[in-house]
Amino acid sequence: MEHKLALIHQEDESLLKCCRNTKGRCGRNVTKPLFQSLSDQVFFYLKERIINNEMVPGSIISIEKLTSEFGISNTPVREAIVRLAGLDLVTIHRNKNITVSMMTREKILDILEMRRLLETYGSRTAALSITDGEICSLENILDTVLANPTDFEYYKFSDLELHEAITKHIKNREIQASLKNLSVYSLRIRYYARFYGEENPNLEESVIAITSEHRSILDALRTRDPDSVEKAVTAHLLNAEKRTLSALDRIEKKKTAESITT
Repeated sequence: MEHKLALIHQEDESLLKCCRNTKGRCGRNVTKPLFQSLSDQVFFYLKERIINNEMVPGSIISIEKLTSEFGISNTPVREAIVRLAGLDLVTIHRNKNITVSMMTREKILDILEMRRLLETYGSRTAALSITDGEICSLENILDTVLANPTDFEYYKFSDLELHEAITKHIKNREIQASLKNLSVYSLRIRYYARFYGEENPNLEESVIAITSEHRSILDALRTRDPDSVEKAVTAHLLNAEKRTLSALDRIEKKKTAESITT
């Protein structure tokens, strides 16, 4: 497994991959801090596979198979599993079985609601502390999205950058940490919808519409008015919830149709 571990990049692969593909377009220099342990490498490797639905919800995770595949001892794998459980990406059962956490409609709605409550709160702080340089950088990223609306990876990157720009200005570290964890689950929801649902026939239109919402947030940030920023962020997140519900409905219809034919 040494060759596999060597391929695990020194940052969250979901973001690093996009930055690697877009370096120069957003003007961001990507640094790759070295991992200090095998546990880190296993954690990020499994985290990426779960988020991207390469490891599907409900599938069993065998520590023995992973240690054999990676060519390492049980300890770093177990440490990685505990960290994944902390993010609710895996479930450790009483019988000691380990599975990829399920994606239920109730759980998804809870995550979206909590994200909206925390991020709208944080947006008020960002309105007063974000710099003109940060806003300009985000605007350049959005321009690139609109020039390439079919590039889902870059769109995903732009979405992460905007919401992280708001999160990092939150002074309450507990709220900041909660939002960072929620962003992981939000990304998993997005891939889940794309993986299990019918492909959105209007994906390009959706990207353009969402980017327009992002632009409205930046316009509000330029005013330095907390009320305006909170209003723009709230509208965007409510629309995101509607889009997610629509995707979940498509998934349920698809599963129902498949169960009828089998």
